[in-house]
Amino acid sequence: MIPVALAALLWGLGGALAGRFMREIPPEVLIPLRFLLSFLLLLPLLLRRPPAPKERPRLLQVGLALSGAQAFYYLAIHATTVATGLFLQYLAPALLTLYALLKGERLPERALWGVALALLGAYVLVVGREGLSGSPLGVAFGLFSATSFALYAAFSHGLKTPPLVALGVATGVGSLLALPFFLANLDRALALTPGHWGAVFYLVTLGTVVPFGLFLLGVRTLPARTATLVAMLEPLSGALFAWPLAGEPLRPEALLGGLMILLGVALNRR
Repeated sequence: MIPVALAALLWGLGGALAGRFMREIPPEVLIPLRFLLSFLLLLPLLLRRPPAPKERPRLLQVGLALSGAQAFYYLAIHATTVATGLFLQYLAPALLTLYALLKGERLPERALWGVALALLGAYVLVVGREGLSGSPLGVAFGLFSATSFALYAAFSHGLKTPPLVALGVATGVGSLLALPFFLANLDRALALTPGHWGAVFYLVTLGTVVPFGLFLLGVRTLPARTATLVAMLEPLSGALFAWPLAGEPLRPEALLGGLMILLGVALNRR
């Protein structure tokens, strides 16, 4: 559980430090750059320790799911708002819980209450009084992002491949899928300012390689439903980091929502 919690802290820190710049970069530029630069950074490790042949089909599924989660998330926040896109993505633990129930899995009642409490806390913390907003297409992107994130966690559970090697394969899949869009928008990528490139560098290193590596490390033994729930600490850490780093006031409802998320995670501890 600790590696996933650390990943959520890094994702939240990234949002506090470079969130404004990330929203200024068009998704058709940011998504390919994130995958391509992350893959190039991990390529030496991937060549040195290639995954076992028996795990390669699952790693392909992990890559496709990660590509969908990231692409649909950025499309969602550009078509709606950051708050709406982030909240919709964190419907992932609810989707995994529903899937478990449909399979006939018996979950403790406290676990179900924990998921409901965490989702309500995420709504209070991320969305708040403004409510969900955006076009139906943007909401659909957000739901696709949640589904892809749930599949990413489910496919990654129990992998024997080292986390960074698995992430190298996943970002390689994302790079191939995003390459046509990158080439079509190469002039826009070259026109990015130094501040934008700084945000991209942070997003690739401490926003992708390190936290997604930690997430893959944690989900090797942690059930996917629990891992996605622990990842909901991201908006809480983002609100806490934004207070000293971006000068954003820490609202009382943010503290309330964060407490509800923590209680929901605690109720789902194994």
